[in-house]
Amino acid sequence: MLDIFVLILGVLNSPNSPKLQLVISVSKYMKTNRRFTRNHLLSQLRITTVVTLMSAAAAMAFVAAKPSGPFLLGKSDNTDQAINKFRQGRDQIGGNRRAMPGPETDRGPIAAAEEDYAKRAYPASDVPFKLTVDAQKAWANVKSQGPSAGVWTLIGPSIANFPDILTFSGRDYTTSGRITALAIAPTCTSNDCMLWVGAAGGGVWRTNKALANPPNWTFVSGSFATNSIGTLTYDAATATLYAGTGEPNASGDSEAGFGIYKSTDNGNTWTHLVANTRVAAMPTGCGAAPEYTGPAFNGRAISSIRVSGSTMYVGSTRAVRGVSSVTGGVVSLAPGLPPPGLWKSTDGGANFTQLSPEGVCLNPLLKGDAGKFQSTFGSARGVNHVEFDPNYATNTTLYAAAFPRLTVSGGGVWRSTDDGATFTQIKTALAPANINDRAEFAVTPITGGFTRMYVGDGNTGSPTAQVYRSDDVATGVPVFTDLTAAESPAGQTDNYCSGQCWYDNFVVTPAGFPDSVYVGGSFDYTTYGFATNGRGVLYSTDAGASFTDMTWDATTKPTPPGSCCQPNPVAPNGMHPDQHGFVVSPSNPGLFFDGSDGGLVRSDGAFADISSQCTTFRGLSGDDLALCQQLLSRVPTHLLSLNKGLSTLQFQSLSVAADNSKHLQGGTQDNGTFETTGSAVVWPQIIYGDGGQSGFNVGNSALRFNTFFANYTDANFQNGDPSKWVVISGPLFAEASAFYKPIIADPFVAGTIFLGEQSVWRTRDWGGNQAFLEANCPEFTTPGNQPGCGDFVIIGDGIPSTQLTSALWGDRSLGTVAAVARSSTDSSTLWAATSTGRVFFSSNADAAHGSVVWERLDSSSSVDPPRFVSGITIDPANPNHVWISYSSYSTLTPTTPGHVFEVTRTAPSTATWRSLDSPGGTPFPNFPATGIARDSNGDLYVSNDWGVLILANGAVSWVPAGTGLPMVEVAGLTIVPSARTLYAATHGRSAWQLTLP
Repeated sequence: MLDIFVLILGVLNSPNSPKLQLVISVSKYMKTNRRFTRNHLLSQLRITTVVTLMSAAAAMAFVAAKPSGPFLLGKSDNTDQAINKFRQGRDQIGGNRRAMPGPETDRGPIAAAEEDYAKRAYPASDVPFKLTVDAQKAWANVKSQGPSAGVWTLIGPSIANFPDILTFSGRDYTTSGRITALAIAPTCTSNDCMLWVGAAGGGVWRTNKALANPPNWTFVSGSFATNSIGTLTYDAATATLYAGTGEPNASGDSEAGFGIYKSTDNGNTWTHLVANTRVAAMPTGCGAAPEYTGPAFNGRAISSIRVSGSTMYVGSTRAVRGVSSVTGGVVSLAPGLPPPGLWKSTDGGANFTQLSPEGVCLNPLLKGDAGKFQSTFGSARGVNHVEFDPNYATNTTLYAAAFPRLTVSGGGVWRSTDDGATFTQIKTALAPANINDRAEFAVTPITGGFTRMYVGDGNTGSPTAQVYRSDDVATGVPVFTDLTAAESPAGQTDNYCSGQCWYDNFVVTPAGFPDSVYVGGSFDYTTYGFATNGRGVLYSTDAGASFTDMTWDATTKPTPPGSCCQPNPVAPNGMHPDQHGFVVSPSNPGLFFDGSDGGLVRSDGAFADISSQCTTFRGLSGDDLALCQQLLSRVPTHLLSLNKGLSTLQFQSLSVAADNSKHLQGGTQDNGTFETTGSAVVWPQIIYGDGGQSGFNVGNSALRFNTFFANYTDANFQNGDPSKWVVISGPLFAEASAFYKPIIADPFVAGTIFLGEQSVWRTRDWGGNQAFLEANCPEFTTPGNQPGCGDFVIIGDGIPSTQLTSALWGDRSLGTVAAVARSSTDSSTLWAATSTGRVFFSSNADAAHGSVVWERLDSSSSVDPPRFVSGITIDPANPNHVWISYSSYSTLTPTTPGHVFEVTRTAPSTATWRSLDSPGGTPFPNFPATGIARDSNGDLYVSNDWGVLILANGAVSWVPAGTGLPMVEVAGLTIVPSARTLYAATHGRSAWQLTLP
């Protein structure tokens, strides 16, 4: 049966949902007048947050309960971003500002994930994992072919800089891509401190100078089958490093993995563990979960690895697959995947056994039994953390935390006293009926031979996250004290990971310091700069009785004029929100390394009392003052960014200025939009946000646009000045939008922008009058849906509908527009395609908006695939002639296979399709094409989940394009034939360039 949250999602997606009215009622202003009433604001915030967290919960449940369909989850009222990244109410509620977003709280972080999985699966409901495995083999096969000429080079950024006016703290910051895992050598000293970093899409990096500023970084996981890292574990007894692949955080690009790698030489070389298993068929409430035989972790995410000699325990969760320029990846319910949960090996990882499995039925409607599997403790999502008891060598006791069952039970923390043979639940889940409830924990020995456990538990919002402690968990029935409830003043840890604890949540106690504990989560957007510093990371030295805020340090540089987000006159160094990985120096419990959506930060190990700021700068009183004075009584004296040299940004796309082929803009997951005018080292951020697409005005590159996600879109008339962005998306909320919608700057007509939602929209003057927009729609203070901000209009004569996704056009209805393309030599032609495989053509796209005529071309063909269109490139010599790339797998549309087609419009509503997948030699493999570009010499380039392929003009084989590009997902391609340059936007290894022959 469908989860109740699916029904909630349907209500909240209704255009008549009360959600919009609730959101607009909250103050839009970023800077708060000191006379505002905090309690009134927070009451409004609570209403808004509850509504949207329901939406986020619905999105999470949706993956478990509903198969992917042709409607790729666009929605028409994306106006409330529950945990707004710049504090709801004190800034705007439109949700543009995602400087460090982590989860996209419009529909939860898997909104992009749902779309991209649907894109890859459509028209089926899921992707059998065999196709993913076969795709990887196919890539290995095509890689063995001789590559084309040319060498890929990294064009940056190696140093990705946020300007001070675009950060929460008001201090400039150097970022990198999301860090999910950290491991530190136990022999770390000031001169020789080895640290390993695992990036969400950027692989494993190492430094032996972790205490230097900056450290030296070396990429060490080039041999892996995936760059998605879930966990790192260093076994000091054998000097062995283990890397678990697949990120378990369920964000839109938390990519699935391919098992475990181990290294005995600090990461110089690696061995892939075989990890074979056999799991018997098991009954569920809707029929038997099928038997599984094969690798235990392929296609799953590894959350935790613990090793003792040849014995190994591994936690795994469900996972995500795939990224493209105009959308994201998803939690995977595919046939043939191994069950998630807790696994044990007694032979060093050659073979694994699943512990305490139960049959789980998530969705009986999915084909191939994809919705039925075996999971430890019956968890709907898997096991997120594993720890040995401190006395494991003598008591064979271990602990595991899991997400709950679908029923009102399970989850929380479990204990085994017999090496995993049996388990007992010792800490119930905070919300046992919520399958997204995530408990994290840490154990430490204390006086008397007892084992202390700290637990942090939270979910999608209610009840709010809490921190607990028990001083005797190894035996009997542990008694846990609710530390959060006992805190005075209140509010130190309450809701510390907000409504996204399943995404960012950790608990760490430094070895040898049982009274010290760190908890980390998201960011407190409603109180930062006032009662808190953000509460991204909290630290206690009195066994959890009280905490202080580690998120900002004690430095007091003046806040820059025009700051978007810092309400106080001083600007400290700060952490990027959304915390995932955390380790502590083995010699100093106060010196920590924190990995977040914005890379890596280190503290200096010293502390200062800055509680005087609570009155001097913040003017607080009452409860707010008491809380502030507690949290600021012991903060790091200095926080340092260690991201220089970590080229791990997760780009969505790159755009190029017409007047300078080295002038690029690029949107990145979680880290905003960056630009460069030729530097391969330093790229400044020009606007915060969950960077999607970007563009330059072909007639004047000082005019820019960027997108955040969904409908949100901004323009800039002043050469990308970070303080001069204006909202132009007001009209766009009338329709559903893909998470990253397609949008282009017209390459021929200056000032024109086209974008796709359910219809194609157009502006001819870069979103509106510059003076009006800059006076009335400034980005820092304007909701994204503000009426009057933007003048986009739908183009089309309405025959039979302006919506290209409408059933009035016939089959392949629903979805959203997936691609729009214009010729660089023609002012009137426009091509568009939808997520369900419709392809449209207009010969008068420059006409009055109500006079534009659309022709549907795919209905004239019997060979074009009914799959997601990932790219269109137009022949500059003939606007009726294009090349189109398709996502998904030919196996899912066996009567209409193919990924790359040459298409020629021959008459109104008529076109020919010619597949280029099998030109006579090595074919294009059966895996998703994520983007396409064509050179003026006839060479065709197509990107995919592992790199870029080329079909040279006149050639009969697809081969790798050039050499030197690391194995990485390429989300988009941008070509500049006149400069003989091809750019690749990689999702985890920053931006790359290939010089064309």
